[in-house]
Amino acid sequence: MDADYDDMYSTEVLADPFSYYGRLRDEDPVHWSEKYQTWLVTGYDDVMWVLRHPELFSSEYYVRDSARPPVPPIDPSDAEFAEFVVRFRACEFIQNDPPYHSRMRAPLRAYFSPKGIESLRVRIRQAVASLLDAVVDQGSMDVRGDLAKPLPLLVISDLLGLPAEDRPLLAQQAELRMQSALSLAPDRMRLAAQGIRESCEYLDRHLRQRRPGNREPDVLDILIGAQQDGHYDRQEVLANTLSLLDAGHETTIQLICNGLLAFLRHPDQLNLFRTDPVRLAQTAVEECLRFDPPLPALRRIAATDVSLRGRLIRRGDRVGFVIASANRDPRVFADPDRFDIRRSPNRHVTFGSGIHHCLGHYLARLEGQEVFIALATRLPDIRLATDVVSYAAVRGVRNITSLQVSWHRPAKPIGAHR
Repeated sequence: MDADYDDMYSTEVLADPFSYYGRLRDEDPVHWSEKYQTWLVTGYDDVMWVLRHPELFSSEYYVRDSARPPVPPIDPSDAEFAEFVVRFRACEFIQNDPPYHSRMRAPLRAYFSPKGIESLRVRIRQAVASLLDAVVDQGSMDVRGDLAKPLPLLVISDLLGLPAEDRPLLAQQAELRMQSALSLAPDRMRLAAQGIRESCEYLDRHLRQRRPGNREPDVLDILIGAQQDGHYDRQEVLANTLSLLDAGHETTIQLICNGLLAFLRHPDQLNLFRTDPVRLAQTAVEECLRFDPPLPALRRIAATDVSLRGRLIRRGDRVGFVIASANRDPRVFADPDRFDIRRSPNRHVTFGSGIHHCLGHYLARLEGQEVFIALATRLPDIRLATDVVSYAAVRGVRNITSLQVSWHRPAKPIGAHR
């Protein structure tokens, strides 16, 4: 592959990542990116193999990669901030391997079970309705800013029992924290460290003021109980609280934005969805997740020398497995570049596989279902207000930063689709 094309964050890739990764998948499915010093694994079977061998491909990315300079580079003066971020992120269960990962994930499994998450559907439906109520008379909105961004923060902060009036502050802190994972800017670690410190100070104050009451236990209660039972220490409570806030934040934003954009660019599928949105919601969300996944790529570190497709991946090498490519592998998905909301089976790998399968996948799916049902029902002529969709380069290809839509017809009453 020519050197000029070997840049996963280039303007060309940002505009059309699927062609880029499709070419990699066909020509060099286990590709060494010299520019970013990373192996890129793009075929479905290979991605699944990486996911199901955590003993070979470690999730301890921050710790195992900390001896090398960050890629892309950061300001040299920010090295101390990078060290702080690494130490803090190392306390998150998603950044660890067994047995540490298993011990820390265990207390949360029951809460994020299908039954537990389904019990939240009415609350999420009401939250979506409230956000649409605020913009419906305007005839237009920025989907990211007006709907996709506030919804997951509203939901997860509610699950954690954090006060509604603190959501603007939580959103501001989350934007800073996520810089370490999403931004390519040279000052990203300084900003992330600032966000982590401010968030920890906020949570410490909240935990000191928290009192038991006549209410159902929330997620923060579970984490506090895990500390009392010895599953967590205080730093782990703070780190995993912030991890839950972050994990449900940007990913759900992109599910909503990417999914709606796919609907609007495929009006035949949107019209089909409108015929029976409640019945079609489940398969439609699965296709949105496959077609343009919220996190197109994730990272691991090789824990030992591994041979894959004739390429030697050495211990300590960075390995990126490209979900966006695996989800469009024609050996697994018929006509993979077609958006088909009735696609079945749909064995996408958007939420991973194996021991690191996304803990919050039921919640993300439920939020997506309720958003698309509400939009199809209340805004029956919703359309793109402009052909320009704003993207930003992030780790994992791209991120919609603005999605402008408009509509003309009067909105249907709240609850009309139920």
